[in-house]
Amino acid sequence: MQNRHLLFLAGVFSLAASTSITAESVADGPADVILAKDGRAALPIVAGEAAQPAEELRRYLNRIIGADGDFAFEVVPRAEHDRRRAAIFVGTFEEFPQLAVNDFASLGSEGFIVRPQAGSVFLLANRERGVSHAVMTLLKHLGCRWYFPGETWEVVPSRKNLRIALDVREVPSFPTQRRIWYGYGAYAQNKQEWEDWMRRNRMGAAVPISIGHAWAGLKSEADFKTHPEYFALVDGKRLPTKPCYSHPDVIARAIAAAKRRAEEGAGMISMTPPDGLGYCECDRCLKTAKVRETFQEHRSLFGKQPDGRLVNVTSETVFQFVNQVAAAVAEGHPRTLIGCYAYSAYSHPPSFDLHKNVYLQTTTAYRRTPLTLQQQLAAYGAKTEQLGIREYYSVYQWDWDYPDPGKLTPDALRRDLKFFHDHGVTAVNAEASCNWGPRGLGYYLAANLMWNVNAETDPLVRDFLRTAFGPAAPAMQRYFARWYGEEVAVLGDVEDLPAKATYRMKNTHNLRALIDAYADLDEAVHLTNNHPAERARVDQFRMYAHYLLLRYKLQLATEG
Repeated sequence: MQNRHLLFLAGVFSLAASTSITAESVADGPADVILAKDGRAALPIVAGEAAQPAEELRRYLNRIIGADGDFAFEVVPRAEHDRRRAAIFVGTFEEFPQLAVNDFASLGSEGFIVRPQAGSVFLLANRERGVSHAVMTLLKHLGCRWYFPGETWEVVPSRKNLRIALDVREVPSFPTQRRIWYGYGAYAQNKQEWEDWMRRNRMGAAVPISIGHAWAGLKSEADFKTHPEYFALVDGKRLPTKPCYSHPDVIARAIAAAKRRAEEGAGMISMTPPDGLGYCECDRCLKTAKVRETFQEHRSLFGKQPDGRLVNVTSETVFQFVNQVAAAVAEGHPRTLIGCYAYSAYSHPPSFDLHKNVYLQTTTAYRRTPLTLQQQLAAYGAKTEQLGIREYYSVYQWDWDYPDPGKLTPDALRRDLKFFHDHGVTAVNAEASCNWGPRGLGYYLAANLMWNVNAETDPLVRDFLRTAFGPAAPAMQRYFARWYGEEVAVLGDVEDLPAKATYRMKNTHNLRALIDAYADLDEAVHLTNNHPAERARVDQFRMYAHYLLLRYKLQLATEG
């Protein structure tokens, strides 16, 4: 299909979907605007309807300058402000038309502008999420950081005088979605800290993404008792493993369920099959796929159509089912999207185009197709207007929270995210774990690269080491280099840079690597004795190292 980046999301055409971060500067350079002087706010914050971003800006600016009472920044509603007076304007282009901006529609739902003008500063976007991104960009420019979730990893500088000349126009490299999520969820406090971290690092989505495994209007246990024909025929026997996606009653049930969800206001409705294998092989499904003889490959069912085209039977039936649901829903709700993975037994692209309202997410694992990921993305990109990636940054049963970062090294992240972006992907949905000890640096880098796929990682790592650990930065660089490799050695010449360790289950080198890591952390403790904020961060890594020691002892006990 042509124009696969055209996303009709949240009422805004995002024509910048294939664009990385951009910056526009005034020809002669923007003039400095004084925000605070001698610990006193110099400008009010004038807010539109986006109250939360304006309030967050107020709180952090006051923390930076250490002000309260009459000297503090305050938020003034737009209706109460004299438009002739300078201010920090926080809201939408519609609310603050005094800043003349061309082509602001191209910023989509999450792009924004930060611009000084006539003694004021404008933080404007089309939607509240874009306004929030503008606020976080300004705060980051002033020195605020949120490396990991939680107060321990928050950095707020102390400065009595604030002035800026920041003039930028930015859109995310992945405008549909940028998300890192915990596969096994989180407790309430962890969840709130994670949500705050996501917002402050400019993660998010243009619309809520709903693409999880679902039964599409069926109740597997109850319906199987009365209508076994609605379910998959596997090796000659009906089983409640999956629906029969070619059965007309199953399709009708799914359409009715999807229409109900659309009436309730759902922006996206998942038609992704239940997880696992066990897909239908009945004659109706083979007829739908236009194949007679089949064969198993990659534990999935393939066949050839009369013209010789190789097809996957499950992909043909699943995606025809998804297309029919999308077409039916679009009749009354043209903006409602139907979400579906390209995963497992339906990884292989179908022989036909997908409906324009189908949002597809290709997985990077469990790909039961002879195609490479590049070939798969190219094939799907030609068949759908909206293409995302379901990535795996951490799965507990795969990595056991050990310190090997896997796909989260700087080089791997730059390579993979650039590859996705260059192949038409507009969304990244990455499964992770609440394991910031082994993978936090990688998660932080991933968030930055999802916003700007062309960002340089060396400055990000250097800033992380120096700002998070202060005088212990060299010792912590050595610690991280043990797991991430020399890619994180960014502070200059390091004579004693360690070799990258491989830390896996039942690896005889684990104890030696752990002893060396303990030595790095002990040195970092000594160097941060008079730096409580930096010491608290080192201490969290010490707790993680203790976890590794306990895992090592558990391993010895089970082997003994």
